[in-house]
Amino acid sequence: MKKLHIIILLTLTAYFPVSGQVNVSGHFYGEDAFKFSQYSNYGSSRTIGMGGAFTALGGDASNTFVNPAGLGFYNRSEFSISPIFNNLSTSSTYLGEAVDRNSSKATIGQVSLIMNKNRGGNSKVKSTFGVSYNTLANFYNNYDYTGSHNRSSLMDYFAEQATFRGADTGTLDSEFDPTTGIAATPESMYYQAYMIDPYEDGGYVVVEPSFPVVQKGQVSERGNLGQLNLSYGANYRDRVYFGAGIGIQSLNYNQISSHQETFPNGEVFNGFGYVDELVVKGSGINLTLGAIYKVTNDFRVGMNVTTPTAMRVNETFYSAISIDQKPNTFLTDFSTIETAPGDYAYKLTSPWRGNVGLAYLLPKKYGVVSLEAEYIGYGNMGVKDKNSNSWTNEQNTAIAQVYKDVVNIKGGLEVRLGRARVRGGVNYLADPYQKSTSLKRSNVILSGGAGFRSAKFFADAAFSASSFNSAYTPYVLSNPENYDSAVINNKVGTLSLTVGTFF
Repeated sequence: MKKLHIIILLTLTAYFPVSGQVNVSGHFYGEDAFKFSQYSNYGSSRTIGMGGAFTALGGDASNTFVNPAGLGFYNRSEFSISPIFNNLSTSSTYLGEAVDRNSSKATIGQVSLIMNKNRGGNSKVKSTFGVSYNTLANFYNNYDYTGSHNRSSLMDYFAEQATFRGADTGTLDSEFDPTTGIAATPESMYYQAYMIDPYEDGGYVVVEPSFPVVQKGQVSERGNLGQLNLSYGANYRDRVYFGAGIGIQSLNYNQISSHQETFPNGEVFNGFGYVDELVVKGSGINLTLGAIYKVTNDFRVGMNVTTPTAMRVNETFYSAISIDQKPNTFLTDFSTIETAPGDYAYKLTSPWRGNVGLAYLLPKKYGVVSLEAEYIGYGNMGVKDKNSNSWTNEQNTAIAQVYKDVVNIKGGLEVRLGRARVRGGVNYLADPYQKSTSLKRSNVILSGGAGFRSAKFFADAAFSASSFNSAYTPYVLSNPENYDSAVINNKVGTLSLTVGTFF
């Protein structure tokens, strides 16, 4: 089992410092389960342009993931690909100081092959098979923070962690390799880097007590959550549509966090830098079932349900401290002390998902209007360590305390102008947290797009934009009044292009 005193710097989507709000020993893995279960606007440009409201619609490559019953609307085969361009703007406020940053990233949103063999005929049942890859979540992100602190330093966090562990200096010395400068535990690294000293009454205290502490940091995130879909859809008499799909997910996530501190009135240090890197890889599988019913030729009702993804996750964590000491303070052979990379394996269960949607075809085939409600059971996410039932129960109890189930609302419109298409959509994402804060944690994604259709070729473009708040806590302490979080305003713009051919 992972040593629970190893705590990564917390990347929070709201004000939920672990020590103050969540009763767990060490890192709260509910944050990871939530992060890896939040899907962005995904699929083809047509679907994105209509706000993702596609549960009651068919005839699009996104049906391989959204609702496989929609594959039953196909009467020919199709291949399509959708590159996506993301632009992210962040504005971080920490200790009263603001820092802005912009970044961009290009990736593949989806690639799909739809195979239909029902070219005419009198069969009552017609079927289509689809294979696709979708990028469900793009973790690309960069933000900075800076500020002057008068109540604490990251050293205080180091001292508290060493005190909580209760190891003496002899143990911390034994966990350090003096030939390589590599520590076996974070507490040994703190001690060998002269961040902490033993206190005469027990526990540990900081070596540098001066204020103010000028703090600045950077966080860089990379990776994505992708899903390979193997889906089947069929229709009966062009009235009832049903389908099923298997989703094989792959998770790749990397976070590098750096935190620097300088002491204008330092007695022992000019400053120091701390860096950690987290690499997460995982794979899992889920099942989607769906149905669409034509109430009339112009009105449709659709629904689908997706089981939780059962995912095996492996993570590797590394950290290091680089010191800049005052002259004639102490002797050391290393200006940088590192920890040996730590590996941990656990199981993650994503939430149940379900959609109910309505679609109405406008008169004279001028277009379509769609509306749907999406259920996501965030409160039922789970993590599991097969070697520790107590850790598993503690983490899952905390998940139920922090997160709640939500219902998101999506709406879309497509207007047909000959071979051209014009689209618009909205996607309201509800607040998934049990406790309210001053942060705006619900999110509205607005989208629009256009397209062109011919007998053999089609092309679509869509743009979506959203703005939401998050927070990043560089470190937490037992007294919440002694540490702060950086409040981050995120603005995300996504341009999607889809090109495809019929055959």
